Amino acid sequence: MLDKRTSASPFGLVEFLSWDHPWNRSHNAGDRLARTVASLKEAGAAFVRMDMLWSDIEPEKGKFDFSRYDRIIELLSAKDIKVLGLLAYSPGWDGKTWNQAPDSQLYCRYARAVVHRYKDHIRHWEIWNEPDHEVFWQPQDQMRAYTRLLQKAYAELKEEDTTCVVHLAGLTRALPGCLRSIYDHGGRDYFDVVNIHAFANPRMKNAIGGVRSLYEEVRHIMKSHDDEEKQVWLSQVACPGMKNPESAAPWWLGPNMTEEQQAAWVKTIFTDALGWPGIGKIFWSFLRDTDHHFNSGVDYFGLLRNDFSKKPAFETYRKLAQAWSAVV
Repeated sequence: MLDKRTSASPFGLVEFLSWDHPWNRSHNAGDRLARTVASLKEAGAAFVRMDMLWSDIEPEKGKFDFSRYDRIIELLSAKDIKVLGLLAYSPGWDGKTWNQAPDSQLYCRYARAVVHRYKDHIRHWEIWNEPDHEVFWQPQDQMRAYTRLLQKAYAELKEEDTTCVVHLAGLTRALPGCLRSIYDHGGRDYFDVVNIHAFANPRMKNAIGGVRSLYEEVRHIMKSHDDEEKQVWLSQVACPGMKNPESAAPWWLGPNMTEEQQAAWVKTIFTDALGWPGIGKIFWSFLRDTDHHFNSGVDYFGLLRNDFSKKPAFETYRKLAQAWSAVV
């Protein structure tokens, strides 16, 4: 029997549901939060990958405030949308910048408190985000500190909820080498699912072949460590989609795409990758544009424009999710 906190559907979306801060222009503040959750449901997403920000939940050392996330989880539960909870980043009161490797004891206390609070609603937990990328983890050390954190957090979360599923942080920039480093440093038994962020420029010839090659390298490393039974989740896939691709700085893989090109990539990714052995879920990043936050084409990854109007990619995603549900 399927756990009520998960879904057989492979269709996920990434959305910043907790963004109600000055630094993100209160992206999902007030009535926008409920509207965003309703849009997730309309799109046909079974899962949302969302931040459970340490600085929100423990704004002062030892003082926890779950009010923001209680509301989010209540709205998601009412729509039967499951959660991949991302446990990050350093809170600031610990003397670290947000992207510095955390004190493992403090991190585990926060992470366990979150799991304790929401274990009746959330089964899937991700330990940090892109620790192989210097923007999200400092200092870079070939995954040594991250693997130590993973080992400690895994034990704490499993003690709190023996049925929870612990996800390796989505790896991106240094794949597949950093995955190999995690295994080399003893991380094999401390995650249940491998998350990867598989970005490609759909303007390039055989772009889906590049994503497939990355996935196959990841699976090869897993197999070489007798770990191929674990699923791989593509916890971020994306490209910009813009009415005027030249109106924003290019994203990191080159010129921005039109909205029609974005919709075609959504179809290609979900049609092809869901047929690969071992793929569990795929998360398009993001549901909604984040105008002027990243100051590049990344702001236009959304299936929706910032004003909630629908791009062609929204309807493409919705039809694919609907078709999958009809077959099952």
